[in-house]
Parts: sequence; C-alpha cells; structure tokens
Amino acid sequence: MVTPENQPLTGLLRKAAGSKIKLLYVFSLLILGTLIIFTVFKPMAAGEQYSEVTRQKLLQTQDEWILQFEISNHEGRDIDYRINVSPGSEQYQGRFSVKDGGIYTYSHHVNKNRAANDRITTEIYKEDESEPLAQVTYYLPK
Repeated sequence: MVTPENQPLTGLLRKAAGSKIKLLYVFSLLILGTLIIFTVFKPMAAGEQYSEVTRQKLLQTQDEWILQFEISNHEGRDIDYRINVSPGSEQYQGRFSVKDGGIYTYSHHVNKNRAANDRITTEIYKEDESEPLAQVTYYLPK
C-alpha cells in the first residue's frame, strides 16, 4: 500500500504541476476580468470631456473650393479655437469660440487659382495648445 510518506515521486510532481496550472488559470482569469472592467467602466468614469471635428467636406464649384466642417464642444466649459488654412503658399488664420455643448460650423472659400500646389491644409487648435486638435490635407483633383 502506498501512503503519502512513501508515495512515488512522479505522483507528487503531478500534483504540484496540477496546482500550479490551476493557480495560473485563476490568475489569468483575474487579469482578464480586470481588463474587461476597465474597458467598460473607464470611459464612463471619464465623462464627456472632449472636442471633436465632424462633417468635414470639401465642395467644388465652378471657380472655387469650399471647405466646411463642424466643431462640437463637450469640454464642460466654453472653448476658444484657432484655425490655419493653407491653400498653396498663402495662409489664413481665424479664431472662434464655441459654448459648452455647442456646435460651430466653419466655412472657408478658396479661389481655384490660389490653390497653387493642388492641396489645401487645415489645422485646428484648441485654445493655447501647441498640438492640433485636427489636421487635414485635401489633395485637389487637377
């Protein structure tokens, strides 16, 4: 008869390996559960504190390009924005303010003769930030 004191070494190794696998399995489930919880609840905890640029359009008429987009403000406060539009070598700058929860529609007209390098670049900045909120280059058909 085999007792725990004289149990063969292979049986002990199997039990030890089995318990390590069970611990590893439980630990991996805990990590997976934590990641799922942060994925679901972290965005909710952060709330709606963002600005976004939507409905970007570049319209073509007979003699000009019309750049349009909307900026939505969900920052919880009024925000000032600035925009740089570069058709060719010229650069236009503008500033505007969007109230909390508001939407601002921006339009800019560019004469086709002024878009010298066949592209229009826009950069939108929030208040005094150095990184743009959005940066888009439109390559114009010839």
